[in-house]
Amino acid sequence: MTRLRQPFSRRAYFPASGRAAGGATTATRGTTATRGRVRSAALTLSTITVLVLAQPTPAQAADSTQYGGDTSRGLGVAIPFSGFTDRNGQPVAISGAVGADLVLGSTAQPYLPCQHFDPRTGTGDTFVNACEVRGSYATYTRFAAGNGILFPHGYFMPDTQPDLVEGGSLRTDWGARTAGLSLEFYPDVTRDQEYVHSRFYVDSFNHRANGWTYSAYVGTIALATLADPGTAQITGNVTRGGALPAKNEIRFMIFGGDARSSAGYPISSFAVTYSSGGADWTSGAMYAGSQRVTVDDTATGHQCIYDLRKITGSDNHLDFDVARPGFGRSGGRCNFA
Repeated sequence: MTRLRQPFSRRAYFPASGRAAGGATTATRGTTATRGRVRSAALTLSTITVLVLAQPTPAQAADSTQYGGDTSRGLGVAIPFSGFTDRNGQPVAISGAVGADLVLGSTAQPYLPCQHFDPRTGTGDTFVNACEVRGSYATYTRFAAGNGILFPHGYFMPDTQPDLVEGGSLRTDWGARTAGLSLEFYPDVTRDQEYVHSRFYVDSFNHRANGWTYSAYVGTIALATLADPGTAQITGNVTRGGALPAKNEIRFMIFGGDARSSAGYPISSFAVTYSSGGADWTSGAMYAGSQRVTVDDTATGHQCIYDLRKITGSDNHLDFDVARPGFGRSGGRCNFA
């Protein structure tokens, strides 16, 4: 299955707060499919153990300049998060990256300035030139194998960012305007199938020190694979009336799971994967727990959302026939009859 080496453009998708509700489905047990996936996602709310993927009420404003800021924050906001370790708290042996979503407005009515970008025209938010991945992340920090501690003093969102297009700097006041920050982990693409993609979200900054305003202490995150306790995987087959969908024609997005950082801060996992051109699909490694699976048929625009409870282990099986009502499954919420 083709994997993305850069973050997927995620403007259309945003997990809103709340528990997965209604029509819960249990994955059936079955055989393990061939692995392979593309990972990405939108914002997470880690204060809950179940994430839901939905279109929330849009924020009223449509540009960074329309949001006020908290000038008492000093230089900006920060998260006391260091990076990733193995289960023994030692440096990790893989490379990877951490993408950070910047949220203005509020958690309930979010505006993500770096996702407000039209690649066809090259236009977007007033400060889109400050985004490391326009159409996606505000920052995207890579690290080499053995160097999982990315942020020795924490992750910082200041009021001034470099202009990555024209050069110089931009006074964005993003630190003062920040409503929330979501950090998402991408492992080395060559080992993407093996590792849980962790994510967490903070939307409270109330501790002032050293000229910055900090969130709660997050600490470090231990990298996890399916060999670790507290993980899960979903596999299955996908067809279209008995035929095989084209490669990348069917998209699977999974949000959920429940884990904790070294400081006990709530974290979850995410996955985005596509049809391979064969019959099989897989979520790859995730944290165990309730999951929301969104299946999109990009050829027809049809979509179904399934809430799964208590998904644990690697032997969970979901099959789909995208030519049938409900994609061949009961318990889903679909945008078509």
